[in-house]
Amino acid sequence: MSQYKVLVSERAEEAFRTLIEKVASTSLIGAEDARMAVMNRMRKLGSNPIHQSRKAKFSSLNGDYRSILAWNYRIYYKVEDKRVVILDLFLDKG
Repeated sequence: MSQYKVLVSERAEEAFRTLIEKVASTSLIGAEDARMAVMNRMRKLGSNPIHQSRKAKFSSLNGDYRSILAWNYRIYYKVEDKRVVILDLFLDKG
């Protein structure tokens, strides 16, 4: 199976930091659970970025943009040749 390099944008890093801080303000255990769930999902994108994802509808942008759910957060990323670029994370209100 092909291995992709996973890169995280500055925007996604900041969103991740913010979400962990927000959850930690009410529950340290919840923050750790969220951190591990999101980190594990990001790591798994390196081996199969298409599995369990959905195609993002960015009609004005070229490329394979996708999203995937991790804990209560949706991770948006772009699949490129041999790499996955994580663009942002959002609270997924379902």
